[in-house]
Amino acid sequence: MRKAISLLFVLFVAVLGWAQERGPIIIRSDLDFTAENGVIAGSGTLEDPYLIAGWTIRVPADAPFGIYVENTTKPFVIRGCVVQDAQKPEGAAIALVNVQDAVVEDCFVRDSLNGIVIQTSRNLVLRDNFLAVSGVGLRVLGASLAEYTHKIEDTNSVNGKPVYYFVGLSDTTLADLDAGHITLAGAKNVVLRRPKIDQTDGINVVFSENVRIEEADISRPRGNGITIFSSPYTVVRDSPRIANSKNAGISVTLSDHVRVENCGLYANFVGIYVNASDHFVAEQNAFAAGPKGIHVTGASREPIIRKNLFYQNSYGVELESAFAPTVEACAFWQGDIAVFVERDTKYAKIAQNTMIAYGYGISNFGSHGIIELNHIVRANIGIIFEEAYQEAFPTGNIVRHNLIYRSYDGFYFGRESRETQIYENLLWNCQRLARDFGQNNWAPYGRGNWYSNYQGLDENGDGIGDRPVEFTGGGRDPAPLVSREILPRLPGVLGTMEKRIANLADNAGQTLRLPVLLADEAHERFVGFMGVPPELGQDLAILFLFESPSVSQFHMQNVFLPLEIVFFGADGSFLGRNIMKPDTQDRYGAASPFLSALEVPEGKLSSLGREVRLLGIE
Repeated sequence: MRKAISLLFVLFVAVLGWAQERGPIIIRSDLDFTAENGVIAGSGTLEDPYLIAGWTIRVPADAPFGIYVENTTKPFVIRGCVVQDAQKPEGAAIALVNVQDAVVEDCFVRDSLNGIVIQTSRNLVLRDNFLAVSGVGLRVLGASLAEYTHKIEDTNSVNGKPVYYFVGLSDTTLADLDAGHITLAGAKNVVLRRPKIDQTDGINVVFSENVRIEEADISRPRGNGITIFSSPYTVVRDSPRIANSKNAGISVTLSDHVRVENCGLYANFVGIYVNASDHFVAEQNAFAAGPKGIHVTGASREPIIRKNLFYQNSYGVELESAFAPTVEACAFWQGDIAVFVERDTKYAKIAQNTMIAYGYGISNFGSHGIIELNHIVRANIGIIFEEAYQEAFPTGNIVRHNLIYRSYDGFYFGRESRETQIYENLLWNCQRLARDFGQNNWAPYGRGNWYSNYQGLDENGDGIGDRPVEFTGGGRDPAPLVSREILPRLPGVLGTMEKRIANLADNAGQTLRLPVLLADEAHERFVGFMGVPPELGQDLAILFLFESPSVSQFHMQNVFLPLEIVFFGADGSFLGRNIMKPDTQDRYGAASPFLSALEVPEGKLSSLGREVRLLGIE
C-alpha cells in the first residue's frame, strides 16, 4: 500500500506542477550539500540526513546527469524527485559514485536512457522508485562485495517490472521471476530457475559462487542479458532464448570455471563475451545473427568452445587474447570469419570444425597453435595468416589434415608468418591453391599436401608426386601427395559423430544393416551432408535423431550429391521418403511429426522397397 500511495504522490506532483522545476543537481563533495544544490533540510547525520526532495529536473541535451552525487561521506536522502530527458549514453537520471549511507525513494525517472547508476558506494537504500527508461534501469558497479551490499527493495521497478536484488543468499532456489532487474551478490549455491527478462535490465551475478541459471528467457535486455562478475563456477544452461542484447548475451569477467550449455544466443551484439576468465566452457549452444558469436580476451586461460552452432555471425569466434584455447567440433555457416585468432593468443587448437560460406574460414595471427581436421567449404580463403605489417608475427603453427573444398584460395600466408608446418591437407577444387610470402615449411616430414588438380607423376610409387607445386605469388610444396587417402578420420563435425549400425526392413521382409553416423546433437543435425565432396559422400549415411517429435524440414544448400531421405515415427514406422536434388533451395519434410530421419546417397537403399522401417540401432 505504501508503494501505491508514494508513487501516486510523485505522479500527482509531476502532473499538477507542485514540484519546483530546476536544472541538474551536481554534488561532488560534502561541501556541496547546499540549498543551491537542491538540499531543502537536514544536517548530514544518520539521524538527520541531508534531504533533496520534491524537485522536477529536466536534463538539458548537453548534460549527462539529472542528479549526480560523488565522493561524499555524509548521509543524505533523495526523495520524491522527478527526473526526465537524461539521454546521454554515458549518463543517467541519477548517479551515485563513491557515496555512503544514502537513500533514494519515491523518485520517478521518465523519458530517459539510463535510470539509476551506483558505483563504488556502500550501504545504500533504494525503495519505491519507478524507472521508465529506454536503456538500463539500475546499474550497480563495484570492485568488492561490500560495494554491492545495498538494500534495494522489490518496490523499485524498471519499465513496470519489479527489481529483485539479493545479497548473501545461499542454498536456495529462486523460480519464475518476471523481472525488471535481477542481481545476486555474495550468493552461494543458488539456483535461478526460469527467470524472465523482456525490454528491461538483465541478470547480474557478482562476487558469488556456484550459481546456476536455468531455463532463462531473456529478450531485448538493455545492457547484457546475463553479467557474471567475479563469480566462479557459475553455470548457465538450458536457456532457449537469450536474444537481442544491446551488449553481450552473456558477459563473463574475472570468473573462472564458468559453463554455458545448451543455450540459444540470437542477435546479440556479442553472444558470449569472456574476459580474464580461465577454464571457461561453451558447449552445445546455438548462435545466430549479430556481429560476434563468442569473444575471448583478457589472457583467459584454456577456454573450451565445443559442439556449438554458429549461423550468420560476422565473426563466429574471436580469440583476441587467450592462452591455449580450444575451438572444436563446431558448425559455422555464413559470415565473414568463422574463427579469428589474434596476435595475443598462443597455443590455440582449432580442430574438427565445419565452416561453410565464409570470407575466411580461419584467420590467424597467433603463434604455436594447431589447425587440424577442419572442413572448410566455399570460402574466399580457407585458411589465412594475414599481412600484419610488422604488428604480429605468427610463428610455429601447425596446419595439417584440413579439407578445403570449393573455395577461391586454399591458403594464404603473409610476410610475417614464420615456421608454419603445412602438410597432409586436401585442397580440393580450389581456384587458387595457395600463396606463401612468409618463411614457412611445406612438407616438413617429407609429405606435402594433396591437390585435386595435380597432374604430376609418381614414377617410383612412393605416393609423392615427382613435380613440386609452385604457388601463385610465392611458396612451393616440394612433396605433393598423389592420394587423398591421408586423413586420420573424416574432417569437420562429421568426424566427431558416433558410428553405429541401423537395422532397416521393408514390407516384403528384406533387411539391411547399414553403417550410419548419428546426428543426435543440434550442431550435427545442422551440418549433415553439407560441404561433403560427392566422392566422399557416396560411402556415408547419416541418421538424424530428435529428442521429441519434429516437423523440421531438410534443405540441400551446399550439399553436392543427390540424396534420399526417409522419415520414421517413434516406433520406427515409415512416414515418408523423398529424393533430394543437390545444392538447391528446396526443402523436404514429412506429413507427420517424426522422431528420426535417414539421409543416404541416392540409390543406397535400392535393395529395399519404398516403405522402409527402422528396426533399431546397434
